[in-house]
Amino acid sequence: MAALTAGTAACDGGDASLSPDAKVKQAFDKLSRQKSLSAEIGFDTSADKIFTAMKDQKDFKREHADMLADLRLSYSVSFDKPLKDVEADDENGEGSFALGMKDGKPLVEVRAIGASKVYLRGDLKGIGDLAAKVDKKAPAKSSSRPDFDELAKKADTLPSSMDSVKGALKGEWVGMDTKSFEAFSKASGKSEDKPKLDPKDQKQLFDALQKSLDGNATFKDAGKKNGADHVKVTVPAKKFADDLNKSLKPLQDKLGSKGKGDKVDGDLDKLKNKDVTLDVGVRDGMVSTLTVDIAQLDDEVKGELPLTLGIKGGAGKIQAPAGAKELKPQDLIGAAMLLFSDKMGGGKDSGMGI
Repeated sequence: MAALTAGTAACDGGDASLSPDAKVKQAFDKLSRQKSLSAEIGFDTSADKIFTAMKDQKDFKREHADMLADLRLSYSVSFDKPLKDVEADDENGEGSFALGMKDGKPLVEVRAIGASKVYLRGDLKGIGDLAAKVDKKAPAKSSSRPDFDELAKKADTLPSSMDSVKGALKGEWVGMDTKSFEAFSKASGKSEDKPKLDPKDQKQLFDALQKSLDGNATFKDAGKKNGADHVKVTVPAKKFADDLNKSLKPLQDKLGSKGKGDKVDGDLDKLKNKDVTLDVGVRDGMVSTLTVDIAQLDDEVKGELPLTLGIKGGAGKIQAPAGAKELKPQDLIGAAMLLFSDKMGGGKDSGMGI
């Protein structure tokens, strides 16, 4: 019993005597035994350093560096069983995506609860402000992008029967029954039966990353930093990217890349046959960070561009937001006709009488 306890502690706690490759493999294994995880990806460097590295790239501006330094993409998944045991037909999972700034609220957030319920909210003003900062050459009203401020103001002109659309335009949570939208699309004759991402797909994406490292990597201890053990993992760039692409093939339709396989393969062929090094952080026996300097993949980049994926296992169950209003497909269509009637030929001079 004592030996069994010691062995379990070594596996879960991160035994210092483990070889670097064993440490990383056990860190992935412990993460896979959690019922939930959350992750956030972003550049772990300043806007000044990003601009210095990228300023010679075509059409790259200082505003782009500011945005990349501050932008964060996060996602979470949770199930009623360990992630490693999740099967394709499991429907008891929850997932979330969020795109936002490093120190602010999300610009866009989506939560998928169960098999058919999706909640979403978007900060139209924040999205508009970000677009305006990046696109300083063109005034907001003459740009090809939407005037988000004007759209939010128009929300007040909608009838009370469209409260859910009003709420969505003002950044409040709304809920959608995906089965209702699918049925509405079929009734309208516009259904293409497009597959969609769900929590299982997010888990599969993570599995693909782990699988792509197996058999291709060499490992080297890199000491401790901020309380985490670090291991340098070196992989052949082209083989790593090729294996990762093959791992993701089953998801390409769901990722909206159907028909783009030839282009992806062509891009991989351009990679030089050189090594790329990733930094893997291990905290409490689990993978906590994955960092890669993407400048290694482009000889034209003049500086470091560390892109970091921060990971937290056992992040907890994802909850449906409180107070979300039900968004129905017919309300969305009706609101679009009212809000954009002038652009659809339905203004006061159009004769449509909307």
